Order: sequence, then structure tokens, then C-alpha cells
Amino acid sequence: MKYLTKKQKIITGIVLLVILAASFLYNADFLRNREVVNAQEVAELRKEENEDLTSLTSLHKNEGEVTGIVVTSEGEVVELGKTLNFSAEVQGEGDFTREVLWEVVGEHHPDTGIGSTGTLIVSKEEKSLSLRVQAKSVYDETKTGEKTVHVKLSSEESVASLNQPKTTTTSVANTTPKTTADLKKKAEALQKNITPEEKAKQREEDLRIKEQAIQNSSKGEKDQYLTDPTPAGKPKPVEPGGGINRDVTYHATLSIRCDTILNNMDKFDRNKIDVLPVDGTILSTTTVSFSPGESVYDVLQRVTREKGIHMESVFTPIYNSAYVQGIHNLYEFDTGELSGWMYKVNGWFPNYGASRYALQDGDTIEWVYTCDLGRDVGDTTMTQQ
Repeated sequence: MKYLTKKQKIITGIVLLVILAASFLYNADFLRNREVVNAQEVAELRKEENEDLTSLTSLHKNEGEVTGIVVTSEGEVVELGKTLNFSAEVQGEGDFTREVLWEVVGEHHPDTGIGSTGTLIVSKEEKSLSLRVQAKSVYDETKTGEKTVHVKLSSEESVASLNQPKTTTTSVANTTPKTTADLKKKAEALQKNITPEEKAKQREEDLRIKEQAIQNSSKGEKDQYLTDPTPAGKPKPVEPGGGINRDVTYHATLSIRCDTILNNMDKFDRNKIDVLPVDGTILSTTTVSFSPGESVYDVLQRVTREKGIHMESVFTPIYNSAYVQGIHNLYEFDTGELSGWMYKVNGWFPNYGASRYALQDGDTIEWVYTCDLGRDVGDTTMTQQ
């Protein structure tokens, strides 16, 4: 066996040292690069976490707001024992759930109800001529929307009622009521002689008039909230939420009347007679104070609250205004299909919602209940051909 010389051993050692040094330098550089890579990955991960946190924080800061609910149905009339589907469009801004809770509000048979999916089931024993269906926001329970549909009487009920003898009660019907008991007697006397068939015919005629009015109102130029041009010399609508100057106090007069119902007791919901004022006056002419920038609706809301008078309304986004459904527990449709609340200022019936009418010092505000789409209180704009 041949052994390495001393010189060869020295050269071999030097070569090994060079190889070891190169290997060390290579590994050190690799580790340094790996550390850089790891640092970059950590930085990227931290960046992503910060972005996620910012996103979550942003969502928390910008919570959603429900501005209104529009309720629609597959039809306007439903038969006894039948169903009708409803849907609700929850409108608003930001992030919020669009789920709603359904309910039949107002007078209705205990077996009449609506399911969680918006399907109305009408009892075969239902006696109400109309049903009010309400959708309430799950996200904000103060926001609701409503839709009223009409109940079609069965042919069996109509035939049976035709065979019932009519009773003559002219003297009671023509008597001027002085008490709630008198009102009940008058309503009973007037309604006793009206058959379900006659009621159905009257409702069909009223629906025809209403449909014609809707078609007439849809014609012509409109603004973004479906409002007709304001007549010359009349105040133009303003958008709710404008500035209010609390440093200045103005005055106006306010009254609330429903005396037209007294002339239509043959149509009035007899279950509501206990809340009907005998003289038709809910609030006699009263001087009220307000600040510049407040609307007709603002004043109505404040005064009814102060005086303990019931008032219910709903915001309708399509018209960008509040719609007054009921005052003193007297609602739209309580006296037929053409009945409901209207307002006028200085003798004029505005063609836009009460929350878009900015009051002026000295204005005269009147809330009146119509039983004939405005014609019985002096407004013919909705029934003009």
C-alpha cells in the first residue's frame, strides 16, 4: 500500500479546508436567504391580518341602516279559504339582514294568518272586508311596511243574505247621534239592510274608481319621487332631514277631524265605533309652535304624542315621505276602499307627503278623514279624468 508523502498530505489538507470553507459560506448564505424569505412571509401574513382586522372594524363602524320596507302581493283580492303570497323589499344602506317578520294586523278572524314565508291564509269564516298585512324588519323592528288586500265574499254567503228579510229602520238611521250608543244604533240600522252582495258590488265599484285614479296619477311628468309638478304659487316639496333652526319659534294652527265618517255609517267598521268621536272632532283647532325647517308631519307627530292621541305612520321610500295610516285608531279603509287620512295647508291639498311640506309662520294645518278619495272633503285632483 502506497502512503502519501508529507507534501501530498499538506496539499490534501489545504484542499479539504477550502472545501469546508466553501460549504460553510454556501450554507450561511442559504440560511440568510431563508431568514429573509421567512421574514417576508411573516410580513405578508401580518399585512393580511391587518387588512382583515381593518375590514372587520370598518364593517362594525358602518353598520347598516334600514330606511323602509315595500310590501307587495300577487293580487289585490283574496277569496275566503284561499291563500295569497306577499313579498317584502327591505331598503337601506350598509350591511344588514333583509329578513322580515310577517303579521296580519287590525281586525281579522283568529284562523286568518300569514306564515314566515309571506303566504297569507284566509279563514273561510273571515268577516273583514279587507286585511292589513305587515312586514317588520328583523334588523330594525321600528321599520315596517304594510299592504292591504280585499276579501272576496263567497257566493254562498251572498245567496243566503238575499233570503234574509230587510228591516225598515229609517227613523233611527236618520237620527243625529248624541252618544256612542246612538252611533252604534245608527250604524246597525244602516248596515242591516245592506246585503253582502250589495257590499261586494260597492267594493268593486270603489276599486274601479281607485284603479282609475291610480292610472290618472301615473300620467304626466314626475320628479324622482313620482310627484306631479307643484301648481304655480304653491310651496314646492323639500326633502326630509333638512336643517331646523331651534333658535326661532313660529306658530300655526292644527285640527284633526273625521266628521265625514258620520255621513257614511253604512260603510264604517262597526268594531271601531267606540273610538269614533260623536261630533267627528279628534282635535279642535289648536295653536301650536314649531321651528323653521319642521314639516307638517313633524308637528302632527309631536302634538299627537303630547296630547296622547294615537297616530301610526310608515315611511314610504318610493315617495320619500311618511304616510299616515291611522289617527285616533281610525285607519284607512275603515269606511270603505276610498277612505283614509289627508292633510291640507291653508285650504290646499298638497300633492306630496306631509314630511316634505315645510311649514311657514301662520299656516293653517287640517288633517281630515275622507270616505270618497278626497271628493267629500273638497279635493277632486285624484278623481279628475
